[in-house]
Amino acid sequence: MVSVDYMAHQEQYSPSELLRFTELAEKAGYEFVWTSDHFHPWFHTDGEAGFAWSWLGAASQRTDLPIGTYVTPAAQHYHPGRIAQAFATIGEMHDERVVLGLSTGEAMNEKPLGQPWDDYPVRRDRLEETLEVVLDLYESEGFVDYDGDFFSLDGANLYTMPESRPEVHVAANGPSTARLAARYADGFMTVITGEEFTERLYPAVRKYAREEGRDPDGFETTVLVIVSYDEDYEAAVDATRPWWATTQDVFDRAIADPREIEQLGKQATREEIEEKFLIADDPATITAEIEKLADQGFDRIALANTSPEPERLFEVMGEEVIPSV
Repeated sequence: MVSVDYMAHQEQYSPSELLRFTELAEKAGYEFVWTSDHFHPWFHTDGEAGFAWSWLGAASQRTDLPIGTYVTPAAQHYHPGRIAQAFATIGEMHDERVVLGLSTGEAMNEKPLGQPWDDYPVRRDRLEETLEVVLDLYESEGFVDYDGDFFSLDGANLYTMPESRPEVHVAANGPSTARLAARYADGFMTVITGEEFTERLYPAVRKYAREEGRDPDGFETTVLVIVSYDEDYEAAVDATRPWWATTQDVFDRAIADPREIEQLGKQATREEIEEKFLIADDPATITAEIEKLADQGFDRIALANTSPEPERLFEVMGEEVIPSV
């Protein structure tokens, strides 16, 4: 059965609002709470940029749902030893699942902090080292040494650990990073759907898993979908405006200024907007899209809420959508 999750976007709402929305999501029957981990947001106007790790600590005390990041960048500004320590701490405070989602990151996490924005092969190799360091620290029973091209450990030991280590999931939009998910991770995350997922990405993950001697059915697959609901369809369309730049292939570009990213969003066409986002004026539309994604092979559907009245979407999800999925 597919799981309907809540994606708490730090870019769009204040951390306090997101805690309140998390409580609404739990009441509505959502099964998991994810949050984004960025230094800059995807847009400038009314943008927010709460720190995911602080927020997760607070969320661990406000909800009984599993929690995790979608996603934490494996990049220069986070040493993987500190990543491992942070999520072990969150896990010790939370009685439910804690998931560390990792990716190659975006320029808006690195350039504002004076870090270079490297080409993809370098970022992929850095992600692999991050995975090795994190898993070494989680699975070792003693002190850990590591000597990599990007990171090192010299007798490192995590003194605070939960009873069960945090799960590690990898986000990928292409087969190369998907191979890392198959090699190291407990789950796979993406924003890719449709034939690109079913014909290219999902088969690659399963193929690589078999090559690594792992059960391809053992990988949890999660997709992120941005939803806008309103009985006035045009109002729902307009409410997706903050996210329009994500229709313009901005993820791998060396753009870090939210003002520049926001300007790119103005190039979005109506067709691109309606294709990229789940826009609905009828709860049945949301139900149908969730079931369609489940049929594509996703185990979890993480729904971000960019509705004109966010509270109304939580009501509709709890009263009509989740009970019918």
